[in-house]
Amino acid sequence: VQMNDLRSSPNRSTMALEEGWAAQQSPGFLLWNLENLWQREQRRALRPFGITPVQLLLLSGLAEKTIEQDSVSQVELARHCRTDPMMTSQVIRTLLRLRLIERTRHRQDKRAFTLCLTIEGHDIRRRAETAMRRVDEQFFAPLANNIPTFTNALRLLAGERPRQRGQAASRNT
Repeated sequence: VQMNDLRSSPNRSTMALEEGWAAQQSPGFLLWNLENLWQREQRRALRPFGITPVQLLLLSGLAEKTIEQDSVSQVELARHCRTDPMMTSQVIRTLLRLRLIERTRHRQDKRAFTLCLTIEGHDIRRRAETAMRRVDEQFFAPLANNIPTFTNALRLLAGERPRQRGQAASRNT
């Protein structure tokens, strides 16, 4: 069937329905729509702190990594947060301008920099994480006791192993 034939056909909407697929019912569309709703709630919760969800992710990731090790590089932070290194670099520059993090020369490798949270960065991160926890609790409340199953399904789709036993194996196995 040629594209022109589909356009001129009086039954093209019937043909789409006969194929048994509607965008609004596809898991991908539903996930995209849900992500947009969730991100809107995240942005609303973070607005009073003057940061974005990605900025909070990097602040939180930096706080986690500095518990584990003395110095954290941009590359290590990007890897830890699973973010693109170039995007991480751009966000780091913004966090530096906001004075939420500091960048100093690495002790051993003078070409590299290490990152650390400022006092204000720690304070904003802590308060913003509390706000984000509330967003998650409210947003996912309709799932009630199914939240572990839902998060395991997300891990599975991301190619990770679910955290609970008895679940299906990941795509990568």
